[in-house]
Amino acid sequence: MKKQRNMIVILTVIFGLSLVMAGLTFAQTPALKSSGKGALKASVVNQHPIMPWWMPVTPESQAYYYRNIDMVAVAFATDQDKAAALVPEDLDLIALPGMPGQSAANLIFAKYRENDQTGPYMEAIVTIPVLFKGMPYLYVAAIYVDSDSALTAGREFGGYPKKIAKITMYNYGNLFLSRICRGTMQEKTADPQFYDLASSKVTRGGRLFSVPLPAKDIKQLPFPYNMLLPLPKANGKPQPYVLPTIGLRTIPGVGKAAKQAEVQQLIGTPWIITKAQVYAGLDPSIDIIPSKEDPIAQKLPINMVLGAFILRGDMHTDPTQWLLLKDYKKK
Repeated sequence: MKKQRNMIVILTVIFGLSLVMAGLTFAQTPALKSSGKGALKASVVNQHPIMPWWMPVTPESQAYYYRNIDMVAVAFATDQDKAAALVPEDLDLIALPGMPGQSAANLIFAKYRENDQTGPYMEAIVTIPVLFKGMPYLYVAAIYVDSDSALTAGREFGGYPKKIAKITMYNYGNLFLSRICRGTMQEKTADPQFYDLASSKVTRGGRLFSVPLPAKDIKQLPFPYNMLLPLPKANGKPQPYVLPTIGLRTIPGVGKAAKQAEVQQLIGTPWIITKAQVYAGLDPSIDIIPSKEDPIAQKLPINMVLGAFILRGDMHTDPTQWLLLKDYKKK
């Protein structure tokens, strides 16, 4: 016992002397001097806006070409007041015929097999059909991808609130099964890495239309396809199908303004489908599982499945042609 006490005393003395020596050393350290200024000019960074500017995670302001894609979309009715709570006040919800108090929402899964800019990736999207100045758009309320390049491009250019998730899409003949899972930050689950978030099951039916659209006699689709896929008027020549979306681009402030948005903009994005076969989705079913971190099920309850479609083809979009629809911070 005496030896132990002596050892404790010795260690305490050594530790104390170490602190004293460290303090003396710090006190004697000379003032830091500059060896020259940095050479990076703000004008250079301004020309390369993607972080990190010298090794960007995604190409800068290039058109994105998607080839050989699968897209499975299921439309469902949800509470109008809950949908309205997620949609900016400058956008109008689209009325559902014969369904007062209800609004439409979509659960979309996409498999992008070929993309020269970001590489192949998977995507799951929750959209709400809206009108902006009388024009139809799909407002992106939630969106998930499985690569950092796809996440960065969507967030920084279009304001899409992308998160990383595990997404799978399988088709067995005409049967398409899709699923999204996401790692949890707040609590452990039975699976230590992922918890289920949403899934869909759709059977491919008859063809609704092909792209390019015909030069003449473009017939509007029946409900609910007219809400999912509103078709343009014929213009006398074959034309692509444009699928317009809206994102709310927000970037927080710094310091005392950290709890406020420094950038708050509505961004319109035209997705140009150049070649595709679009099919009706038969016997669609979806499930969105309640979650604390991704409360889609709580915010947009599934009251009724309205319909579905399956698209297989090619598309592209060019960030230089995206539209700043409204800048909330501009005075």
